Amino acid sequence: MKINREKLLQQFVQTEERIWAASLLDKVEKALTIHEFVLSDFFDPAQQEKAVSLLQQIDEITYLFSGGYPYAERKRMIILPSYYLAEVGDEGVAALAIEGNFKYCSVTHRDYLGALLSLGIKREKIGDILLTESGCQVLVDSQIKDYLRSNLTKVNRASVKVEEIDLDMLQFKPEKIKEIKTTVASLRLDAVTSSGFGVSRSKVVKEIAAELVKVNWKVVTNPSYQVKPEDVISLRGKGRVIIDQIKGETKKGRIGLILKRYI
Repeated sequence: MKINREKLLQQFVQTEERIWAASLLDKVEKALTIHEFVLSDFFDPAQQEKAVSLLQQIDEITYLFSGGYPYAERKRMIILPSYYLAEVGDEGVAALAIEGNFKYCSVTHRDYLGALLSLGIKREKIGDILLTESGCQVLVDSQIKDYLRSNLTKVNRASVKVEEIDLDMLQFKPEKIKEIKTTVASLRLDAVTSSGFGVSRSKVVKEIAAELVKVNWKVVTNPSYQVKPEDVISLRGKGRVIIDQIKGETKKGRIGLILKRYI
């Protein structure tokens, strides 16, 4: 069964995005050819949105997402022919526990990710990383789990042990949502981030410059970047904020906002 690739790719202007979309369409064509489900790599939420928008234009295809646990941020897409009847679940996702003695060596999410990438693993093969008291739990493409068990021996300066665990052993906390009603002088990224996270604007500017702030899961280094409704702002180590509503100007000329902060 043929799909109109050129028409579907017209909506992607940037070369990198077009290559990504073309790769996704390759998987769609494979699913239609072999009459089975096909797995994507792990997508961040912005990529998930784009993938849904693309696949919704193809009647012969349906899809599910699998991240290993209910609150996963990074997920794999399960692409199925619309007539596919078999049941699918968390396909192609494995969980690994990475544990070590970190008493004299403080480690962060970035340290764990860096250790994984240093082994030649691509970011898209790695899902969420959940920090635990003794290390972390990481969701990965099941095809690389044995390689990681054999080759990941250190994180930062600490020796580690890697074991596969069942998905039902994952230690995750349900997200809490706090609604914030506030006003800002403008919709600049630094102003909205400051209000959403309760951090001074001068500190936010420094964190933006240090590439610690993302909008819709992409690093933005311009403090004056203009945000808009439904944008997701994330600040490393502090969670993320969604711009739920822009209420218009107050009598003092400030802009009213309703934000949702995920803690």
